[in-house]
Amino acid sequence: MKFVKMSRKFWFVILLFLGLFGMLFISTYLYITDSSNRDKNFNISVIVYGNNSDRWATLKHGIDQGAADYGAQVTFVTMTDENDDKEQKRLLKREIDNGADGIIIAATDSNAMADAVANAALTLPVVLVETNIAGVTGLDYIAADNYSMGLNIGRSVILNSKEYQKVAVLMENRQRNSVSERFDGFMDSLKYSDYRIDLWEREESDSDLPQFIQDKLKTTGANIVVALDDSTLEAVIDALKTYDVTAEVYGIGSTNKIIHYLDYGLIQSIVFQNEFNMGYLSVQELFKDSKDKVNKYSETEIEFRTINRETMYLPKNQRLIFPIIQ
Repeated sequence: MKFVKMSRKFWFVILLFLGLFGMLFISTYLYITDSSNRDKNFNISVIVYGNNSDRWATLKHGIDQGAADYGAQVTFVTMTDENDDKEQKRLLKREIDNGADGIIIAATDSNAMADAVANAALTLPVVLVETNIAGVTGLDYIAADNYSMGLNIGRSVILNSKEYQKVAVLMENRQRNSVSERFDGFMDSLKYSDYRIDLWEREESDSDLPQFIQDKLKTTGANIVVALDDSTLEAVIDALKTYDVTAEVYGIGSTNKIIHYLDYGLIQSIVFQNEFNMGYLSVQELFKDSKDKVNKYSETEIEFRTINRETMYLPKNQRLIFPIIQ
């Protein structure tokens, strides 16, 4: 009887030892495999519209963090011209020819870039950020709800200004569907109000946007100016700082310049999206698609906020406005 008890105890110790050894072996294998994957030289090319790198600082920070976590190398490419789709097509081809393993792109023109992006997606993973591509399906798309962003900036106008005033909407960059959707949301928000809407659209001869805004403010009597993207909102700031004109300003964007003049009081309210998350998630989606060897469609909606001078320093807003120093 004593021998049987000893035998059972012996085999229990042996099985326990084997179990622990097996767990240790599996953990070591998974760690080595994971480290190997993260050390892989995966090259990401990020191609954005516009020639202002500050515009993309928060997105870039999110992408850099994602690249650090996943073990990737990042090439960040801006354009020399604000809205030249031909240049962006050349940059896309160049990055693919130079050996990019994945592309993150903010298209300068939703229609004009469609074929180039669709062709690129046949050979490597592509993730669209901020603005979608017309007629192209099956690609990852990461953005805020642009229509709702437009609605919210319209609600800010209603809540913070008197009705019966003239509201000027700058018709810039509507070749991007993100801006077009924001415009639709804004117009719907004021549909049943008593504001007078004035749509400002430049002619080819109006090359200087701040000058155009200044001229319009003097000739139309608009009290409120609305800009639906970062570069246009910055042009409104330049017009009001350079020329002897005044207006209430509302817009969509969150560059350092925009945040500064919101705090300064020149801008009444802004709507902005969480571009850090947009950048990080775009890297994550690229790795998923690369692992599966195919572009898998998913649409990821990121958060956005509406803030003014009084609410910008609330902790929940500071985290998004100043992610780089958090």
